[in-house]
Amino acid sequence: MSWRSAGGVALAVASLAVCLFGTAALGAEPESEQEAYVELAEPICKTNVLANKRIFKGAKAEVKAGKLKLASRHFFRAATAFTKTIRQLDALPRPPADEAKLTRWLDLLRDEKDLIREIGKALAAENRHKAQALSVDLNRNSNKANGAVLGFGFDFCLINPSRFG
Repeated sequence: MSWRSAGGVALAVASLAVCLFGTAALGAEPESEQEAYVELAEPICKTNVLANKRIFKGAKAEVKAGKLKLASRHFFRAATAFTKTIRQLDALPRPPADEAKLTRWLDLLRDEKDLIREIGKALAAENRHKAQALSVDLNRNSNKANGAVLGFGFDFCLINPSRFG
């Protein structure tokens, strides 16, 4: 896999990881505590998704042009935005029946944030190999995070790289 395609993967996965969050509830009364949690979490996630679309704008072109230090800034900004999102999600009351699943999910989101920051550090150091390896780890972690909350009915709170083109 070339760095160009790996860079695209890293960007997409990081974007998607960071994009993890937000959508407005559809106004119906929640039928369960889990649905109530989703209604509270989705707007937070949507805000993060929209922010990341702006944050990562131009990053892919910078990576392709070999401007790795410049591209690293996008990852640092995304990690900072994601930290705020995770803090907001962590503050939400969790349904007792889903406490373990949501705790695991939030732990995986923290790992996601750390990996995004590490990709930024690798790019800043112009270490393409490390950035590529971290992007693979990020993808693996994203899948775990999604799997942890698979039955919740999340939209914006799932990591979805297609949102970032």
